[in-house]
Amino acid sequence: MQKTQVFFDEIQFERGFPITRPAFIHPPEAAHLHNCFEIGFCHGGQGGVFQIENKVYECSPGDAVFINDREYHVLRQASPDNSRWSFINLKPEDLLMGWIPPADPACRTDHLSGPEFCNRFSEKDAPELVGMTKLLFAEAAKPEITPAVIRALLWGIFTKLQTFAAPRTGKEADNTEMELLYPALQYISNHYAETLEIPELAALCNMGLTAFRARFVRCIKMLPLEYINHFRLKAAASLLKNTDRKIIDIAGQTGFPTLSQFNRLFRAQFRCSPREYRNGAGKSCG
Repeated sequence: MQKTQVFFDEIQFERGFPITRPAFIHPPEAAHLHNCFEIGFCHGGQGGVFQIENKVYECSPGDAVFINDREYHVLRQASPDNSRWSFINLKPEDLLMGWIPPADPACRTDHLSGPEFCNRFSEKDAPELVGMTKLLFAEAAKPEITPAVIRALLWGIFTKLQTFAAPRTGKEADNTEMELLYPALQYISNHYAETLEIPELAALCNMGLTAFRARFVRCIKMLPLEYINHFRLKAAASLLKNTDRKIIDIAGQTGFPTLSQFNRLFRAQFRCSPREYRNGAGKSCG
């Protein structure tokens, strides 16, 4: 079992206007972190599965994803061949500073993260937020951008995001503890369709099995095997929603040895059968 390093992808910005043009680069195999905020939008295709810190999201066309500064993340099941994603990197506080009142909540982004914050929003669940995000990508893609328009859209987006921010409880996991689990999370996201052994995941993190299980539950709020199945089910949900593959094939492609096991675990997580989910039932966040 080979350990893959999580890497720090530092984004360089133009001075005075720290925001990038919408771009899609083939998702790197390694999970990564940025020195800034990142907004993603799925324009079409298969969507894929986003792993952001301890959360896993099945994504579809029309979904917007918001990833905070130094949040571990990786996109799976998506490539330029099967999905159309765009990403913008930015420093919202710097962009809005001096343009809106200093006490305006939109200037705060530190609480737009953590286990209780949902990073992915669909058009159905958050039409205003996703609508403004689509406009932002359209404006930022123009040959000549208008900074005032970009800032106005960002003000609206980050004001709306405040309504989804979860209050801090003071009981959040120490991020340094989470970082120690990154090798295991990275390996799971790369090999979820294969047989995974918990002792080997522990070894990737240079921990004994007991310490690994305890830290995993503390940070992820699930046992390692529960998280593996959670990831597999999210991957399956994305394929059910965005492809016409047979259910039995999706079960095998996402790591379930039997259809009966897949159906049982899927119903337990999504409160509906795979077929019902494909037909529009079920709702989930991370």
